[in-house]
Amino acid sequence: MKVSKLCWPILFFGLVPAAHAVEIDPLELDPFAYILVELGLIIAAVVSGHMLAQRLALPSILGELLIGLVIGNFLYWSGLSPLFFLIMHLGDTSLLFREVWVTGASVMEAAANIFPASDLVPGALGDRLIGILVGEEGPGFLLMGSALWHFSNLGILLLLFKVSLGVHLDDLMEAGRESIHLTLAGVIAALGMGWLLAALMLPDAFWTAHFLVASGLVSTSAGIVLPILSPYQEKFPHAVKVIIGAVLIDDVLAIVLISVAASLVQSDSHSFLGFLPSLLGVGLFFGGVFYLCRKAPTWELPWLSEMEEYQAKLLLPLGLAFFMAWFANLIHLSSIIGVFGAGLILNSLNLKERCGGRVSIQDLIRPLARVFAPIFFVLLGMQINLGDVFSPEVLGMGILLTAAAVGVKVWGGYLTARGRGDGWLMGWAMVPRGEVALIVAAMAKSLGVMTDDAYAAFMIMVISTILLGPIMLRRRSEQETPAPVKSLK
Repeated sequence: MKVSKLCWPILFFGLVPAAHAVEIDPLELDPFAYILVELGLIIAAVVSGHMLAQRLALPSILGELLIGLVIGNFLYWSGLSPLFFLIMHLGDTSLLFREVWVTGASVMEAAANIFPASDLVPGALGDRLIGILVGEEGPGFLLMGSALWHFSNLGILLLLFKVSLGVHLDDLMEAGRESIHLTLAGVIAALGMGWLLAALMLPDAFWTAHFLVASGLVSTSAGIVLPILSPYQEKFPHAVKVIIGAVLIDDVLAIVLISVAASLVQSDSHSFLGFLPSLLGVGLFFGGVFYLCRKAPTWELPWLSEMEEYQAKLLLPLGLAFFMAWFANLIHLSSIIGVFGAGLILNSLNLKERCGGRVSIQDLIRPLARVFAPIFFVLLGMQINLGDVFSPEVLGMGILLTAAAVGVKVWGGYLTARGRGDGWLMGWAMVPRGEVALIVAAMAKSLGVMTDDAYAAFMIMVISTILLGPIMLRRRSEQETPAPVKSLK
């Protein structure tokens, strides 16, 4: 029985009966079938990741990353299909797809434009990618690879949209001075240390790449931290209040920094003067968003009451988010800032009250985010090459990144607490990196500014902080005794 290499993934997961003793021509299959089997494979990995996380009492995001790492490396090193080579090198493949899409060039012409000559020699990365995409089965691989690219980008947007729906402008305004101090202490230190380490990891890259990578050390994962704070509410009520405010501010600052950094990288502006237009553009965009957030509660919008609940709370928000992502890209800003701005505006509209019903936007968006965001996390895990992870240089850089990521946040907690017994609690609660840091890793890799070694080291940092934060939070909170609160308000 002769079976195309492209069909090995299908056979491996039992989605095509082995009893078909006929020659399979991939070009005779419905092109969408490739995407369906690819999506089914990744969703199976997502389910496995959830089960792994549940069994080990880990955050689900960590289970998805780890299962992606295991499956991705097994399939990559097994050599079952060139598809898994594309997945492992999805960052470089995305660059190639983007070049083809933007310029209309052929695969070979696009590869010559983006890869250095050393990557195009026989057997090198660029040469192998060209061989896969222009070979006999190239159309199928091109379709499946571009679908992965789109799934990953959609996962980023939906994930940021979900994060933004948890941020309310009023909550930001009500955050106390201690929350602001906790945030700024961690952000400034994280940017400084992250920039220094990024320069060590990527010595040949421009400062814009260092800025983008450093911004990945800034944001604390609200999805990991907020659910684990409830046991400490009674013992450390003031610290918990400060942490919640700091996490919200952290998210907004991180999105601003990432948007500026990504815009600089995409504009190919390597002058420090080029920083000012991007910063000004982001500032004006957020200024407009905050103005609309203030005005939104006063808008009457009588047509909202005529819409069905699912139209008003699902289709309308998604349409606004995608439109604002497009608009942000149109004015040379990152699309993620558009999605984040849409979430802030929608929160100010109070659609749940205006449209009645029992569900909120978050209730309706959550299932979409729970499908596409985990796909994004699994794909990120599948791009971590264990061959890179276990090299002494990558392990060493991963440990340095982890030490910096932990140290800057713990230092910020100490600085904010000013000798009170809840300083460790505040510091360790801000340690876990998560969704936003992973978005930075994906963007940096797809923009071609992060090497495979740097990506592996960065992912070591993300996984380590997800594990260390909750563990140390539990240990330290058992030892700490709350002291009298001297509020700065």
